Amino acid sequence: MNFTTDPTHTVTDAILSRITVRDFLDTPVPDDTLKTLLETSLRSPSGGNLQPWNIHVMQGETLAEFTRIATERTLRGDQEEPTFRAYPSPLWEPHRSWRYKLGEDMYARLGIPRDDKPGRLRWFAENARFFGAPVGLIITGDTRLEMPQHMDIGILLQSIMLLAREQGLHTAPQGWWRNWPSVCHEMLDIAEGQHVMVGMALGYANPDAPVNTLYSDRASLSDVAKFYK
Repeated sequence: MNFTTDPTHTVTDAILSRITVRDFLDTPVPDDTLKTLLETSLRSPSGGNLQPWNIHVMQGETLAEFTRIATERTLRGDQEEPTFRAYPSPLWEPHRSWRYKLGEDMYARLGIPRDDKPGRLRWFAENARFFGAPVGLIITGDTRLEMPQHMDIGILLQSIMLLAREQGLHTAPQGWWRNWPSVCHEMLDIAEGQHVMVGMALGYANPDAPVNTLYSDRASLSDVAKFYK
């Protein structure tokens, strides 16, 4: 599948053309496009119709200040207790190899060698900038939620990502923000008893960025599915 910024017309095209974009243009997303996209995503299913999500949408000056603080803390080497660990530890096969290959493929496109630790830190801090996207989303949920509600929030994310492709937009889902809950709570009106579940960058992808040519591998159907008749 070749990288495209064209709007999609089928769900299949939206799924196949969705990638995690790591370099966005600063072109603003029209307010009506953004609101319609998010309103439509609220039709995502959730068990018992709990609708366990709260969406914090940042643009403009708020986003600029939010990313400034987060970038400063990242480059300074600050560390926080994450809301949830990103992965089980130790990670086992084949998941470990899938993750390793993704990282190697990404850094190859960026031209950052393994021993360039300052370069990798600077790139790591691009997460704090939402990769330059004009829209940054932080999704929070009640601390009492359990695994099924976390799954529901994942379904919401998928809806947003596919609806974005329909509009010619791209996204980057970012579990990274679970590592930086302090800036989220300082800058956003997050209710007591809520914590950071995930973030997402949303906007128009930079078509000239080499990193945006990364179309990650997937296991074959025969590797992950069993059919019973």
